[in-house]
Amino acid sequence: MKGNKLVVGVFPFLDDTLKAIEQAKSLGLEYRVYSPFASHEIEEATLPARSPVGLFTLAGALSGLVGGFGLAIATSLDWPLRVSAKDIVSIPGFVVIGFECTILLGALFTFAAIFHFCRLPDIFPKLGYHPRFSDDRFGVVVGCNKDQLEDLKKLMTEAGAEEVEVRNGI
Repeated sequence: MKGNKLVVGVFPFLDDTLKAIEQAKSLGLEYRVYSPFASHEIEEATLPARSPVGLFTLAGALSGLVGGFGLAIATSLDWPLRVSAKDIVSIPGFVVIGFECTILLGALFTFAAIFHFCRLPDIFPKLGYHPRFSDDRFGVVVGCNKDQLEDLKKLMTEAGAEEVEVRNGI
């Protein structure tokens, strides 16, 4: 996070957490939110843009479709075997292979994209995290400079933080 100080606000309620997020966004500060459960409100407040995972899924599905048909066609041309006077390259017979490869590569690309964009595996502890943020409290961690410190502590307290802590950033 930008800045040399971190202000960690501990919130017992979701609506107070949303107020703190909006205040941090209005000041243009970089922040991170920890929540004990998945919340659509927090997601909408922090990530208004669409996820790029769908584009990876589309790329994987199209690759699988082209690859599946390509594999079936190349195999038929390499070992030509006429069945009931059909063409060697008979597209209806290859639909199942193309479909299955579409699903397989689409799923694998989606899986890889989720790992990439979620930054998994996450083996290093995050700045400002406390285990109670996974239990029963919400956490908003905001990076700031020394001159913004007091104003930010006041804003967190006014938003409803039951505890505001200042830590050194990187």
